[in-house]
Amino acid sequence: MKKKLMPLAVSAAAAVAMSSAHAALHINEKGTGEVLVFPFYSAENGNNTLVNIVNTTDDHKAVKVRILEAQNSKEVLDFNLYLSPADHFSFAISATEDGGGQLTTGDKSCTVPAITGPVPFREFLYEGDAGEDDPDTDADESFDNTSVTRTATGYIEVIEMGQLDEDAAAADDAINMAAAMTHDANGVPANCAQLVSAWSITDDVEGAWLADTATNADRGVTDFESAWNGGGLYGYATLINVPQGAAAGYDAIAWDDAVIAAEGFAMHYAPGRVNPNFADVAFDTTATVYESDGSSSERDYAATWATIAPLQAFNATMMAT
Repeated sequence: MKKKLMPLAVSAAAAVAMSSAHAALHINEKGTGEVLVFPFYSAENGNNTLVNIVNTTDDHKAVKVRILEAQNSKEVLDFNLYLSPADHFSFAISATEDGGGQLTTGDKSCTVPAITGPVPFREFLYEGDAGEDDPDTDADESFDNTSVTRTATGYIEVIEMGQLDEDAAAADDAINMAAAMTHDANGVPANCAQLVSAWSITDDVEGAWLADTATNADRGVTDFESAWNGGGLYGYATLINVPQGAAAGYDAIAWDDAVIAAEGFAMHYAPGRVNPNFADVAFDTTATVYESDGSSSERDYAATWATIAPLQAFNATMMAT
């Protein structure tokens, strides 16, 4: 949805532009970055959660949106989101009739798959968990909730995947991918179907991004910038309960300078993939960690955590004594 940015988003972007660059990934106290985490959503007990993702920059961005349930961080929905400059994408999480969660949006910004109506959250990644005992403990786990109601609470990850080139040649399409996702004066993108087709097979012919994955480490690269230029994503959410007359809002946690990969398509994976995630090799393994006395230091987690070093670097920024 193309609309005037909130003053908070604008001021945050301006503050980031004036601040000096950090050498390591860090939580940006100004609220913008390459990675956002919304720590909590709820569709239980009459709650709805209203979620907003803002591109505060002049770049065309590809973004992964992943929704995970709270009990064991199993993914219940993901999609690719394509944001044109100064774009704002909004959606709501509410309850289904059977007590699960669902996503609803009337926003026109491009998503793959296209979101045309309410999308119920899925439980298939955890539905076989009941009665499976952890071999490392003696605990009885037969009580695990494996019903759809488990999807009613959780959290949301938003990861910038890359930046598209507005000057790229149109190739086989009438317009390039950046132009296809750009909104007109009425707030409607030029051709979201072009982006869907790029990840699809039509008449036995692979779309451009799907074809790219065979030779580009599973990533779609067509019409992307050659160099990474990420950051400037901002997120905020509101938990609202109309029957109780209650509401609470919060800003998403934002990490900046998180990506060390050189390419502008560094993490542009297909929807439905587990990539990108917080163990991706495109992420930095060094984090700026703030001490209890207010001082800070950069710590490299690659040596200690060889296989999941980026994840530990992200974790370290949120730890406290």
